[in-house]
Amino acid sequence: MSAQRRYRLTDAAMQPHPHLDDEFASLPEALETAIHWSRLLAFDPIQASIGVEVSTACGSWRTLQNPTSAAAVTTGQGGRNL
Repeated sequence: MSAQRRYRLTDAAMQPHPHLDDEFASLPEALETAIHWSRLLAFDPIQASIGVEVSTACGSWRTLQNPTSAAAVTTGQGGRNL
């Protein structure tokens, strides 16, 4: 039985994001958090550069999307950027 995937947000250095260091149950939840935070609180473009990692079956993390500006994020089914 496989473990449920978790998602986390990373900073420009591919480390857990210092302000958004949490695990999310779904990709849309993680993306919504990144968008909301960057629009309201990310005044520094470096802090606003956010990536996404997904948990693996063995408990490590794999890059799902390299850091980019959260302003470029879309959460639609047709494609997404983050």
